[in-house]
Amino acid sequence: MATATQKRDGSDRSSAKSIHLDMEVLAARLQNYVQEVAEDVRSGNISINLKCMGETDAIFTLDVILQHFQQKAVNAVTKEKSRQKRRLHSKALFLQTLKNDGGVYSSAEAADVLGKTKTTVKNWKDAGRLLALDIDGEFYFPVFQFTDDESVSEKGILKGVPELLLSLKNFSDRMQYSFFMEERTTVLNGLFPAGHPFTVYEVLKSNPNKEVWSEVQRLARAYGTHCAA
Repeated sequence: MATATQKRDGSDRSSAKSIHLDMEVLAARLQNYVQEVAEDVRSGNISINLKCMGETDAIFTLDVILQHFQQKAVNAVTKEKSRQKRRLHSKALFLQTLKNDGGVYSSAEAADVLGKTKTTVKNWKDAGRLLALDIDGEFYFPVFQFTDDESVSEKGILKGVPELLLSLKNFSDRMQYSFFMEERTTVLNGLFPAGHPFTVYEVLKSNPNKEVWSEVQRLARAYGTHCAA
């Protein structure tokens, strides 16, 4: 049977061994981090202030580590930053699409084009008679829906737009815009043959007959469903 002294000696040796292993782990972790910083310095990922070259190794190391922390914080890509980047990219693409499609009017410009007051334009927007896009908290009106061509105009608005907007009222402003301006290759009772791309906007400009107009209304009712053309 082991004596009390033998047990104590065994316990002391075990404790010393545990402390030694802990120190090895700590030293290894520190070495790994220093190596990571050194690799970033070699690759130019850290901008070193040359003034700290005149400091002692300890002060120099602390300066470099601080700069390493700062650089990692700047380069860190969080989920929120990723979401913001995607939103900005999507916004930029949409604004370019608007530009390519003819642009937009401000409320004042829309009122001038229609010969109405800004209040009337706002009332028409609120009633769903005009398509308005919310861009950074301001409403803008896509140019495509305005026309002075009397054959397809109703008080300065492209015929059919207000009626179709009623069917699209549950969709976002961008989805509503896409309905009018996205290209399609379906057949509208023979007006546009299969494979020939067209937009609803182009159909409305062509002053469609009742049969084709019914097809356009069907597209609006089916929009956003699996059977949407």
